[in-house]
Amino acid sequence: MHTSFSLFCFVSFCGNRFFKKNPHPTEKERTEIANKLNITINKVKFWFQNRRTQLKSQKERNENVILKKENEQLRLENLAMAEVLKNPLCNKCGAQATIPDGSIREHKVVIENARLKEEFSRMANIASHVSQMFGIPLPNKVTIPGDPLNPIMSRSLMDNDIPIQRNGYLVQASRAMEVLLKLGNVNAPLWNRNMEGGGETLNFVEYERAFPPCLGTKPPGFVSEATRARSVVPMTSSTLVEALLNADQWREMFMGMIGSCTTMEVLSNGTGGSKNGALQLMKAEIQFISPLVPVRVLKFIRFAKQQAQGQWIVVDLSIYSGIEGHMTRRCPSGCILHDMPNGFTMVTWIEHTEYDEQSVSHQYRQLINSGVGFGAQRWISALLRHCESITAIMSPTLSHHLLQDTKRSLRGLAQRMMSIFCGGVCLTDGQQWDLVADHAPRTPRIMAHNYISGFGEPMGIVTSATYSVWTPTNHQHMFDMLKTKDRSIWDVICHRIAVRNMIHLPLGQDETSPNCISILYSNIERTTEDDQVMVLQETISDMTGSLIVYATLDFPAVSVVMNGEDISSVALLQSGLCIVPGYGEDGARGERGSMVTMGLQLLHPDITTSNMITMETIIMINDLVARIVRGIKEIVRSTQ
Repeated sequence: MHTSFSLFCFVSFCGNRFFKKNPHPTEKERTEIANKLNITINKVKFWFQNRRTQLKSQKERNENVILKKENEQLRLENLAMAEVLKNPLCNKCGAQATIPDGSIREHKVVIENARLKEEFSRMANIASHVSQMFGIPLPNKVTIPGDPLNPIMSRSLMDNDIPIQRNGYLVQASRAMEVLLKLGNVNAPLWNRNMEGGGETLNFVEYERAFPPCLGTKPPGFVSEATRARSVVPMTSSTLVEALLNADQWREMFMGMIGSCTTMEVLSNGTGGSKNGALQLMKAEIQFISPLVPVRVLKFIRFAKQQAQGQWIVVDLSIYSGIEGHMTRRCPSGCILHDMPNGFTMVTWIEHTEYDEQSVSHQYRQLINSGVGFGAQRWISALLRHCESITAIMSPTLSHHLLQDTKRSLRGLAQRMMSIFCGGVCLTDGQQWDLVADHAPRTPRIMAHNYISGFGEPMGIVTSATYSVWTPTNHQHMFDMLKTKDRSIWDVICHRIAVRNMIHLPLGQDETSPNCISILYSNIERTTEDDQVMVLQETISDMTGSLIVYATLDFPAVSVVMNGEDISSVALLQSGLCIVPGYGEDGARGERGSMVTMGLQLLHPDITTSNMITMETIIMINDLVARIVRGIKEIVRSTQ
């Protein structure tokens, strides 16, 4: 007992510290330790031997654990690469292609025997095969000496001539395109009719059986939404593809939906002078017009492929490169295009997104989850509106009294007004606003911004107030009432000016279209033209929602528009309403109605900085928003 206790004392107080300094003590040192502890020298000798063996075993176990993890990671990567090689697409028909057995055998040998240094070469080899199938050239190909299995493998990856990620993006894009093609061609039971907003919704049980996850495991708290919609649009497939691959045209085509977008890198411009095989890295802010729904910030690859003459497919897939804070992932999404006679195209649009549901207000969760908020039907509706507006501008019969230049100026100014309004409500497009008030329940969010240029914008401090409220009225009916009822009930800014139409430009198929641009003026006679104040207004409506956006204009600005001159210097201070389907004040399923979001902007010429905004100003803004809410509810009560 005494001996065991002595050994314990040695290990606890002396042994480990001495062992770290000298794991191999001499005979003299072992004798000194034995005398101090009153134990035999053999016991000291055996303790050191056992300690050395114990540490060696522990080190080997740790190394084995690390090696097992590395081996498992390599095994999974090898399986993924093998799957890509097993399922290529035919360059002509888009169907699954067949690679000769010998080629597959060679790739398996490379995959099974490759070391870490050879991983780069294998990625380049896979990319070259996918490149041949999809018609995308990879430059700087040379032979790797000493590699008989891969005589045409590219060394450019090893030499950093081509970024490693480029080849990875190409593999990801090809897999995403296969998924999108299948989603576009397969019907029930994979797709179900969507009773809310039109189109179809994805059956996720069937989807998970048929497709492996393209983006890996869904993050905790994320939910999925996926919709499909079809329509015929008056535009050729090649024109649409060109627009989708141009960031500015894409944003203009889906005005109000895209807050900002940029092409970060063009990885391939396509082949043969067309966009066939075009691959690019993009970033975009997709917005829903309410302060209660966060903007979807997406970084993704976009790949375009011509399947046959007059048949295209454009696919998007989220990618991540260390960017934190993403609350949205875009699974294979995009459109399948088939040319039809007379310059029309059949468009099949698919939207598949995973997002953090906790970031969305409970009042909007059912709307977003159903796909109405960001789904395929909304993209199709926006595309149809864009095509109809172009046709209306060019029509010799609609608003024939207006010159073409006048129509273009009017539409251009209205587009800028709409873009700034939507971006101000959603805080997109790089707009820098200072938060003034956003803490009390049932009160608006109030922001402030100091405009200093005065070119195309009001000069001085502008406040923006946004607020959303539920009403027990269908959104289409709500939109009609706001347009037809006495404007003074809800418009606290322009109701005395916006009384009669001076200009009416329909952006639909006829004069009765709800999509139109107007210049409204007052019944009150002014002494001079310079005293006249008018209102520019645009209205938009479809099954997914409606917008009424307006801004005051002085007579010189209206003259610029009427003469078809440059409108970039015209300053706008816009306000408006967005009406979408609602599901009750508590988000209750089945309880229909509408959510109305109001955005109100005010200029404060007597305030020089946002820090000078007083409580009296905040109370005044809150009162204006409350009057709008009361007016909207009064309109609803008058029809019940």
